[in-house]
Amino acid sequence: MENKFRANREFTSRSMWSDWREQLKESEVNGLLQRLEVMDREVLVDWLQWHNPKGNYTDRKCMDNGVKPLCKSKAVEYTYREILRNHTKKQFNSISNGPIQLMFNN
Repeated sequence: MENKFRANREFTSRSMWSDWREQLKESEVNGLLQRLEVMDREVLVDWLQWHNPKGNYTDRKCMDNGVKPLCKSKAVEYTYREILRNHTKKQFNSISNGPIQLMFNN
């Protein structure tokens, strides 16, 4: 008899890389701007809304808050900036978590 719970556990324990939004967030910076410029505006807005659910990115949220909807160039800019911020944060954390050597000049 098949164990249904085990099958469900395997499904939910998939790697985070199965989500395209995580892949985009962790993608390399080299050539990133060109890849973002090729993507559709709706895909970029979807990524931004996923990354920051409290932000005004979707057309509906923009209309509700009296803000002009994002154009594609702004969506590319915001996405690029957030991914760079993520890479910078990761680099800072890897440096700050490493061994620290203090040098004192007396």
